[in-house]
Amino acid sequence: LNTLQNYSSNGVDVYNLAFDKTTVEYAQWTFAMPSDWNAGTITASFHWTCAVGIGAGGVTVVWGLAGRAHGDNSVIDQAWGTAQTVTDTWQTDAAVHISGSTSAITLAGSPAASQLVQLRAYRNQGTLNGDALLIGITITFTRS
Repeated sequence: LNTLQNYSSNGVDVYNLAFDKTTVEYAQWTFAMPSDWNAGTITASFHWTCAVGIGAGGVTVVWGLAGRAHGDNSVIDQAWGTAQTVTDTWQTDAAVHISGSTSAITLAGSPAASQLVQLRAYRNQGTLNGDALLIGITITFTRS
């Protein structure tokens, strides 16, 4: 899942996660939310690319994200919240694509400021004929 793309002309390396077209694969991140988070919903937009020769006009990638908040003494192995997806259309091979935002994502658990949050991203097919390479995710949330 973890790959390195080297763009040799200028010596640019980009670490990414490669997601298949046919198999749903997941990647997870864990971090603490800030102390002024209002514990509400979040949204996500996905930064991705693909290798040269993969894309074509009108093809798409569907990205999804679900999450869970963990407080003190929270059991780690619990269900995720309901995932939300966003569809993005290919523009150019080996270029950064930035999707629109997902609908509001409600984190499972009892979210509160400063809590540990786990997010689980995945590719939910689409028509891109090859790996979609996830570079990063922008998470948007409200502060109180």
